[in-house]
Amino acid sequence: MRKNQFFLFFLIILQSCQSGLLIDNQPIIDKIDNLNFSKTIFEVSIDDNENIIDTLSIEKIKTDENGNVLFEFKEFWNEYGKTIKQTYYRDNKDLFYQKTDYKTKNIEFGSEYETFINKKYIIDKAQMITFEPNEVDTIFMKYNYSYDSKGKKETLSITSASDSINSVNFTKYNDNEKSEFRYQIIDNDTLEKSRMKYLKGNIIESTHEYKEPFRIDIYDYDNNKNVKSRKTFKKVNDSLKKSMEYNYDNYNSGIPEEIIIKDFENDTIMKRKLITAHNNV
Repeated sequence: MRKNQFFLFFLIILQSCQSGLLIDNQPIIDKIDNLNFSKTIFEVSIDDNENIIDTLSIEKIKTDENGNVLFEFKEFWNEYGKTIKQTYYRDNKDLFYQKTDYKTKNIEFGSEYETFINKKYIIDKAQMITFEPNEVDTIFMKYNYSYDSKGKKETLSITSASDSINSVNFTKYNDNEKSEFRYQIIDNDTLEKSRMKYLKGNIIESTHEYKEPFRIDIYDYDNNKNVKSRKTFKKVNDSLKKSMEYNYDNYNSGIPEEIIIKDFENDTIMKRKLITAHNNV
């Protein structure tokens, strides 16, 4: 515990020394905190007759004058307990701070993730702090970019180290500076692989492969970059089998009004509905 306390103290000193190089997030957070919520989204499970069975999550959103999301407060429940997630975005839509709290019957734990930009508004570094009973751990992440001869972003390598475990998150960008593929590597072992496809500059498909437990998620997008469907495949006897399929329909301001979930393993179909209430509280 003393080691972790010293580590956090060192972090505070380090950030103080670099305060002239990086932009402080706190004034942005304070400004967002003073905004009113613009809408609340209720996610509910429904039966075939559209009757509400249960409330699955509640999300409150703050936006700027152009409708860009600046803050999300989401509370959702499952059989294990409750999760509360607070997310802050810069006006360029980049996530820069996220606090997550997990509460189960037996334990409470959480995490804080924060990115820091330099004077050119480019992310320079990030940190992840995890909280468990009687223990606090911090992971530092350094952002390293490469550029082509025209100054366009080519690659991003995010490196971190914790307790002798080295991690690299590598992203390759296309000619439009949009992510084309991404790898998550820990101690030379590739745990995640992602690939994105575009048509006329808009994303149309993304594929994400996870090693443990092995699965592949494939997302399809409409012309407005909204997710149309998500399919999950698992390996069974050395062959891929479709496990789950999510279909999103009737988008309204980037939010689907209905989600149909097909569980092929248990041969069931579930329906969810998102109800948006515009408010100013």
